[in-house]
Amino acid sequence: MAKFITLDVVFYGSSLNYDWGGGTNYQELKKITKWDGRQYVLVSRYALRYSILHWANKMFPDNWKLAGTDVLTGTGKDEVVRLKSKKEVKKEYKDFLKEDVFGQYPEFDLFGFMIAEGGGNEAALTRVSPVKISHAISLTPTNIDAHTMANLDMKRRAGGSGSNPVTMEEKADFYAYNVTIDVDRIGKYTKNEHGKDEIGDIEVEEEKSKERIVNLVGTILNLKRDIKGRREDLSPWLMIIGLYDNGRYETFVDKIRLDRKTHYKVIRRYKKEGDTETIENDIEEGQIPLFRIDSNEITSKVPIYYRKNFCDYAPKDNGKFEELSKKADVLDKIEKFIELKDEKEKQK
Repeated sequence: MAKFITLDVVFYGSSLNYDWGGGTNYQELKKITKWDGRQYVLVSRYALRYSILHWANKMFPDNWKLAGTDVLTGTGKDEVVRLKSKKEVKKEYKDFLKEDVFGQYPEFDLFGFMIAEGGGNEAALTRVSPVKISHAISLTPTNIDAHTMANLDMKRRAGGSGSNPVTMEEKADFYAYNVTIDVDRIGKYTKNEHGKDEIGDIEVEEEKSKERIVNLVGTILNLKRDIKGRREDLSPWLMIIGLYDNGRYETFVDKIRLDRKTHYKVIRRYKKEGDTETIENDIEEGQIPLFRIDSNEITSKVPIYYRKNFCDYAPKDNGKFEELSKKADVLDKIEKFIELKDEKEKQK
């Protein structure tokens, strides 16, 4: 049965994805209207994928290279098809896919591609993405908060007058999205998928394909997004990790609600004067976000990571969640599930 990993992620961020705006000086955030008739701010899956790709490249520069002009424009492929022998063309084209597309660039393996064939009635070569990313949607509706700014200082320093005012919408909130990984398809591009006998089955090394999954999860755990001159931290405040090996999977991304919880912190001080020891307790009271999860359908423990002392989740007393206190614990769970550690042990 197929293995699936699902990651339901809640992060905190501000103004992460702007719409086109129609060429006006009003910068509008992407939005979506939900069943309750209210508008929520949306961060598109394309924006999330972009950030994942580029942050993975920063975190794992040797293992996560981004494709350049030669691959994206087909230059590398064009060099291949200039060969005279048709048999050589087929062999070299397969090698191009295996070594250049799959071997060097995890983005094509994980997120798919389409290569248009030149001339004739040949169908495009497509790779359906084994990694699915949903849009991230704010957990509270938007009030259309906005502010206006201008480049007055730069205009003056350039010897001009006036300014170019622009109004920008803002939304600082918790956002939730889902990532689903079809584990068994990572590192494999079979004839059943692309339908071409001359290409056949393409596979990368099993350890490399499993490391790509771990690197992907590691990137999501530490994700950042650069937008409009600032860097936003998209790392999880809450992550529900689903590990399924029966061909079916569940997601909780639409079963998470944002609430508040009163948080008490006790600060204990010890004072000693002569033979007398005094204990003083100071209690600090504040509020932290509480994520309420509909867990009625959970039949076995699900791993969950959250930022302890910064947020909390409920229910916690039904034994349905296995708490992971560190990001390293999440990666350890993933490695055990995909049996990456077993592969490393075999090589020793």
